[in-house]
Amino acid sequence: MSDKKKTYVKSDLIRDLQGHFQYLKNQDVERICESIFKYLGNELAMGRQIEIRQFGTIRVKKMPSRVGRNPKSGQVITVEEKNKVKWKSSKVLNSRINKDEKIEE
Repeated sequence: MSDKKKTYVKSDLIRDLQGHFQYLKNQDVERICESIFKYLGNELAMGRQIEIRQFGTIRVKKMPSRVGRNPKSGQVITVEEKNKVKWKSSKVLNSRINKDEKIEE
């Protein structure tokens, strides 16, 4: 295997949870994960902030409209107002990342 870091994707999470919670059916673990992601997405869509202690905070920030340029043509354009998802990691998570500590299960 190469030295490149692999991206941890949703299927990796589901596989790891299935191994950890062997008393649950694989379909149940997958359904639970899907439900959590759907619920979090719905909360963000309603403008609510999500705070997961010792992990981080996810919120929606309204970005105002602005004047921009088309990079190909140089033409001035107006970029419409839009919402963006903002992430802020917790102090505990930052500490773990910078000290290379593993999260206890």
